[in-house]
Amino acid sequence: MGRGKVEMRRIENKISRQVTFAKRRNGLLKKAYELSLLCDAEVALIIFSGRGRLFEFSSSSWFPGQIDLA
Repeated sequence: MGRGKVEMRRIENKISRQVTFAKRRNGLLKKAYELSLLCDAEVALIIFSGRGRLFEFSSSSWFPGQIDLA
């Protein structure tokens, strides 16, 4: 038995929105780490919260070339 489809819309409850953000952020960071480890890929992840706080992950401390975020 699978999960039901979740309607993609803004979560109005401030506390629920923060909890969801924290859980999804941690899941995304974990997936980025796993991808870099399993596939020997260079991965960079930048997340800005609604308050403008920065969360980042990089599989390497140095990336050759330029990263285009556009």
